[in-house]
Amino acid sequence: MSQKGNRKSAIVHSQPKDTGAFKHTLSQLHNVIRFLKERVDFPQTIEDLRENNIEVNPNSQLYALMKKNDKIVYNSIDRTFQYKPDYAIRSKEDLLSLLKDRRDQPGVSRGMPYKELDDCIDLTNAIGELEKEGKIMVIRLMKDNSPRLLYWNDQRYITEMDKEFVDMFHSVKVPDESDLKKSLEDAGLQTMSVLENKTRTDEKPKQRKRKQTNRKIKITNTHLENFHMPTKL
Repeated sequence: MSQKGNRKSAIVHSQPKDTGAFKHTLSQLHNVIRFLKERVDFPQTIEDLRENNIEVNPNSQLYALMKKNDKIVYNSIDRTFQYKPDYAIRSKEDLLSLLKDRRDQPGVSRGMPYKELDDCIDLTNAIGELEKEGKIMVIRLMKDNSPRLLYWNDQRYITEMDKEFVDMFHSVKVPDESDLKKSLEDAGLQTMSVLENKTRTDEKPKQRKRKQTNRKIKITNTHLENFHMPTKL
């Protein structure tokens, strides 16, 4: 055999021999992670998995993948598996600390999207208590009043107002939408639509520049017979 043939036969492929079996193992791993996520507070043993129709052999490839998966915490002493959420929140104090830290992070939105916490423990009670205590602010969805964004309520910016000022603020009546334009005009104020139209009117139309050409001109008039055209126009 030639040297080229020897090199070709010496290539070692690292892909699994049985791709179908490996895909099945990954599917089982997905089921395990989903099961652990539903019981995020409680470490699970192999027996717990088997009782829920998830068969795991300690000598199998599935078991090895479970031990090194990023979303699973393996306790080698108790031989238990537990789901690892993106944020380690076990109490309302943990949630409050997370929101405080997020506020000071550069380049990060100060509001924590609630959907990013959906793999943690149930935070319904913690959010309700912190909101009632005035420690966080919650923006909720209109359709079901569920949390959408969570903010730490920095108490340093909460100042006491004189009762006279508060009463004056609440006594100001905001006109109905249909009467708002007239109320602004009566007060000598212009609406955005008026300002926008005025700006467009003040703008001068741009004049189009005529394109210059170097086209040669042929003179055929006989009365210009003795007129000599320059070589360049």
